[in-house]
Formats: sequence, C-alpha cells, structure tokens
Amino acid sequence: MMKRSRATRRGFTMVEVLLVIGLLVFLGTVSVVAYSRIKEGADKDSTKLLVNETADAIELYHVNMNKFPTTTEGLQALITKPTDERRAERWMGPYLRHRKIPVDPWGNEVKYERLDESDEGPPFRVFSYGPDGQEGTEDDISSVQE
Repeated sequence: MMKRSRATRRGFTMVEVLLVIGLLVFLGTVSVVAYSRIKEGADKDSTKLLVNETADAIELYHVNMNKFPTTTEGLQALITKPTDERRAERWMGPYLRHRKIPVDPWGNEVKYERLDESDEGPPFRVFSYGPDGQEGTEDDISSVQE
C-alpha cells in the first residue's frame, strides 16, 4: 500500500474548519453590533427631524389661526378643521403631511404640550419619549433644549 503524503491529501482538518467557523461567528457578531448602533443613531436622528417638523407645523398653525393649539386640542388641531365657522375660515390645514399624529420609530405617538408663556423660547414643546418609552428620562427627544 502506498501512503499519501501531506501535500496530496484532500479536504480540511477539523481544526481548520473550526477556525473558519469561529472567524465567521466573530465577523457576524461585530457586524450585528455595528448595525444596531447605526440603527439606534438613525432612529434618534429621524425622531429629531419628526419632532422639529411637527413644531414647524404648529408654528404655521399659529400664523394662520393666531393662536397655538391648546393642550386638550393637542396635535389633532393640526389635522382636523375646526367646527366653529369663524375659525374654520382661517384654518389652512391639514398642517401635518400624513394627516395623522406622527409616530416615532419605537411606535409611540409624538407628544405636544403648552408651556408657560413667560419662559424664554417657544410657548410649546413637541417631544418623544425616546427608545425606552418612559417620560422624563435621558433619552427623551424634544423640540425645546432643556
């Protein structure tokens, strides 16, 4: 019987296969982590744009109606024409592009609240609770810098 030399043997050893599998797992893990960080940043950036776009719509509403929506009217005032005839004549909406209250990437509606008009800055705030969905946490995204 003739023995084959190492140079003529075909196939991979178990160590070589495990090494390639380990390398693929490592590369996959690194890419998933990088993707999740990029997605998180993109979600926050798109929410900032959404909040600012909504704040701009409120400013336009104010120009037409000569008042800001009340807290009880909320963002619905930007979508629904007033029933009062005098106010309905001034309304030039809908002021929101999709004719519905905006939703952030985490599935939560964008919020609106009136602020004390004696404060500096706009008399309202548009905001998202951010990725955690909790009010008043560090990841909230607001139209007003606090």
